[in-house]
Amino acid sequence: DARLAETGDPLYSRESGGVESRVLGLAAHALLEKLALLRITHTWENARAALEDERPRLAAQIRAAGLSRIEAARLTEAALAVAVATSHNPTGQWVLDPHLEADSEVRWTGLLGGEIRNVQADRVFRAGPEPLEPGDGVWWIVDYKTAFTPGSNPDAAVSALRSVFAPQLEVYARVLRQMHGNATTIRAGLYYPRWTLLDWWEIPASAAAF
Repeated sequence: DARLAETGDPLYSRESGGVESRVLGLAAHALLEKLALLRITHTWENARAALEDERPRLAAQIRAAGLSRIEAARLTEAALAVAVATSHNPTGQWVLDPHLEADSEVRWTGLLGGEIRNVQADRVFRAGPEPLEPGDGVWWIVDYKTAFTPGSNPDAAVSALRSVFAPQLEVYARVLRQMHGNATTIRAGLYYPRWTLLDWWEIPASAAAF
């Protein structure tokens, strides 16, 4: 999905799609990152209220991408709706809640296949072996995917989407294991905020060998 820089840097994306889809992805990523930051010191109720303060800045950055005021207002509302839906979903809350060694939009550099690779994961933290379970012995790497086809069946879509995005998360896992050891237990997750759905699986050490 696309990203929206907190500093007001130009918009950019990692995936194809229409301009509005990419910009909505950028905005949703920024708001989910902000929610995770707010949750360090705020309750969920207060974090949602504080998120409203992002509305003017977000609309301005969307307009800077070349969209009209009306389009910017509509996409701002859509991005806020995505973030608020996530904040009410138990699994979404779990992804964004404070965890041991949690970080958002984390950037790593690793040597893969003899080449230096720079990667950026949406959300990384240590937690239990399954969503919402206690513990901190498992690393979780979660990417947000905001694009979807209206009216589509999420259960039918996630399997196909996992095959598309799993290699990307396996690269992240390879870099993470370079930092923490090949025996590190890692779960990968794709969180679809517009479906409030988390598709997750284990990345075995063999899949991330280097």
